[in-house]
Amino acid sequence: MEVLDILQKMFEAVGVKNKNQLAKYLKIENSLIAGWEKRGKIPEKYVYKISQDSNLPYEYFINNTNKNEYNINNNKRDANFYSIPKLNISASAGGGNELIGLEEYETGEMLELSKAFFKTTPKNVKAIKVDGYSMVPMLLPDSWVVFEETHEYQGDGLYILNFDNQLMVKLLQLDPISKVLDIISVNKDYKSYSLDLKDSQVEIIIQGKVLRSII
Repeated sequence: MEVLDILQKMFEAVGVKNKNQLAKYLKIENSLIAGWEKRGKIPEKYVYKISQDSNLPYEYFINNTNKNEYNINNNKRDANFYSIPKLNISASAGGGNELIGLEEYETGEMLELSKAFFKTTPKNVKAIKVDGYSMVPMLLPDSWVVFEETHEYQGDGLYILNFDNQLMVKLLQLDPISKVLDIISVNKDYKSYSLDLKDSQVEIIIQGKVLRSII
């Protein structure tokens, strides 16, 4: 759908009349919405917020459909969404957030995501906020990532990891022959690392593999 069409649905969903009022509702600058129109894309997290606030499915906003095509009720919504626990700590996309003395626990708040975004039924999933700039443009500060808890390397991809007592979100790539693990920052202004797993004395613990990001 065109950005203007999605914006119109967002207006109607929360009872605002124009872009200025929507910007105020979302607590963002008017220029940000102008940027969406220029790029032809609205960040998912804002559509999700309107979806949650209005109790309308995310799909309603991004598809060329009307409300009458959805059976809008709480039971159907619950059946179509996963409620994913949010954590009280952030994963740094920068220098790393110190883990010592911090306990990982759930806030009691939930991030609701459509089941359509997952190829299989996720298990042991958590949501954590991103802090920092090392993964820009893949991830932005205050993005959310949904990860499946595991301590196992499950192929190249985006991971939450404890690297030398620092909680980070990074791309991991493993050379299966040399056993060298690359810990990659997408933003070239930030350092990436290569660890020889056979000899390294640095502790690295995988906390989970990222399944989905909301930027």
